[in-house]
Order: sequence, then structure tokens, then C-alpha cells
Amino acid sequence: MKKTANIFRTLVMSLAAAVMFAGCSEKKDIVPLSDKWMLVETNWSIGEEDEIVITPTFSSEEVRQLDYVWTSSDPDIVEIIEDNNSSITILGVSAGNTQITVECPGETKRLSATLNVSVSAAPLRILAIGNSFSQDAIEQYLWNMFNAVGVEAVIGNMYIGGCSLERHWSNAESGDAAYEYRKVVKGEKTNSKNVALETALADENWDYISVQQASDYSGMYDEYEPYLTDLVGYVRSKATNKNVKILFHQTWAYSKDSNHQSFPNYDKDQMKMYNGIVDAAKKVMEKGNIDILIPSGTAIQNGRTSYIGDEFDRDGYHLNEQYGRFTAACTWYQSLIGYENITVSALDNTFVPASVDDSQASVARNAAVYAVQKPYEVTDMSSFTAPSEE
Repeated sequence: MKKTANIFRTLVMSLAAAVMFAGCSEKKDIVPLSDKWMLVETNWSIGEEDEIVITPTFSSEEVRQLDYVWTSSDPDIVEIIEDNNSSITILGVSAGNTQITVECPGETKRLSATLNVSVSAAPLRILAIGNSFSQDAIEQYLWNMFNAVGVEAVIGNMYIGGCSLERHWSNAESGDAAYEYRKVVKGEKTNSKNVALETALADENWDYISVQQASDYSGMYDEYEPYLTDLVGYVRSKATNKNVKILFHQTWAYSKDSNHQSFPNYDKDQMKMYNGIVDAAKKVMEKGNIDILIPSGTAIQNGRTSYIGDEFDRDGYHLNEQYGRFTAACTWYQSLIGYENITVSALDNTFVPASVDDSQASVARNAAVYAVQKPYEVTDMSSFTAPSEE
């Protein structure tokens, strides 16, 4: 599927005439332009969605005014989207190798030259509009999981601690530059402060953009609307990729002994909170304006039925930096691979954080896969026992 280009680069091809002429001769031979002109570069490498403006410089006005025709040998790989005779704009459509031919055709002598173009696959681009729970889920290990299967990913997180849907929508309306924009590119994380939502939405041609509720209200659907609908509408209107898929990140319930200030909203009952989160997620998906559910909350609850128990967090609500965060990353990965034609499931993905042992990794991977299969119910994993008990 063709995507809208969002990167512009100007590449200059310098042409110097060895023989000056104002028109073509009476012969019908095909004479390579390289015999008449010196081409500075005939091999180009670009990415999917990249646009390149190729602007030749000519040795004389007579040479410039010749009629040139530019053609792509495979428009499915490289498309010519603008042609004003002496320069062109080309678009990398899909990964592959192809050629661009420039000719001076006609009834007389023809001139011809070929540019070789290699198009590399565009990265998978994922942006979360979230808070510390999206930080736990995607900032640490998700890039590594895609990298392990040969997929380059760009991961972004628009972060405000504890940010609710109501505040996200308020920031969208006002244009308030209130976010930390955390971004992972080629495995390296950067953090830009005082960034507005609109700025981040325009920064990449995002394939997936997620929204989520603050954990305080995650199991209270009355706190979702109208902010969720308004925010999703805003995101779709501002996203540069009109085929962007909107995700809803279903977050997790607090630990049973959590001292979070909002736990009394759920009578300090983990399963009451989890069931509220599930009910809210069902209603979100029933509205039809969300494309994909990321059931991290169910994955964590699945894992809690294993030998690990209620030990997936580090402070009663944030995930621990080992298998807790790895479970959430596995859930995101497993939720998206079907849309990206990735055949390696989370169960077979070779990436494991150094701090996670094999048995913990098995729980994390399976908890994620079970959650994607059954996002609204807990799968019993009591058969996953500690290594010493096996």
C-alpha cells in the first residue's frame, strides 16, 4: 500500500555536455547520455515514503531545452510523481531495486541514461499518547523485540505522569506543549521536553497511535467520554498517515497490597479493578472508532496466576523493570504482528532482557499470547511453576 511521503531530500545530478547541440541529429541510434554527459551519480538509495527531487544542471541552455522523458521501470517500487522535463520528483513506494530512465526520444537520434534506485523498507512507527504505564509497556523492550525479527521500528511515547484522557484532550485543544516526547530510534532513546501533541503527530508518518486512560480511572468508563472520542478524532485529523490504526492500551490492575491513592476507587480489590478495566475496554471497542486493542492488563493478570504471583510491579502499580515490563512489551508485539505480516510470535521471538531468566520469560511470553487470544478473561497459568518445582 502506498503511503504519503514525509521526508524530502534534494539530490543533484550534474550533467556536463561533452558536445554542444541544440537538437537531435537525423540518426536513430540510441546513444547513452553518459557518452555526451558526465553523470555525477547514477546510484541512489532511498527509503519507502521518501521523496527525492532530482534536478540536473546543464552545460548550456540548448541542452537544457531538449525534450526529456523520465520513466520508472517498476512503478510499484519507485513512482515518478512530478515531471517538469528537466527535473523529477520520485517516491519510494516499496522495498526493492529498480531503475529510472531518462531519454531524449523522438523521430531522430535518441539519448538515454539510467539511474539505479534501491528502496529500503520504511520502519514500523508506533506512537503512544500516554503516561507512565505506556512508559512501562513500550519504552524498554518493544524495539528489541521487533529488531530480533529484522523489523526496524521507531517507538514514540508522549509522556505526562498520571495523564488522563481528559487532560490529553485538553492539551490537544489548547496546543499546550506539556509533554516529554520519548523516542526510540535504532535502539537509542531521546527525550525532548515541552512538546505539543500536534508536533509529535507530525514528526513521523505513524502507522499506529495508541491512547489510554490514567490508571486512576482505567476501570471507570464514565471517566472516558467524551474525551476519548474527541481525542481519537483529533489524532486522525492530525496524523500524516491517513491509514493510521488507532490502538487502545488496556492497562493493568494494581497489586493486591497497593497503596496507590486511587485504589479505594475499587475498594482496594485487584479483581474488581481488573474487571472494571475489562468492562471499560469492551465498551471502548464496541464504539468502533478504535482499530486494535492491546490487552496488557489481561496479560499481567494472566501472569499473576503463575508461580510468579502478584510480583509483576515494583511499587504496587508500575511494572517491575524485568519480567513485568517484558510481559507488556510481548503483549504489544503479539497484538501487532498480524497486521505487519510478521510470522514469528512472541513465543518464538529470541529477544529476552538480560535480567529475565528463562522461566520468567516463558511466563511473560505465554501470558501475552493468551491475552491476545482472550483479551477479556484471565487464563489460568498455574501450571507454570518455578524451576525448582519442575
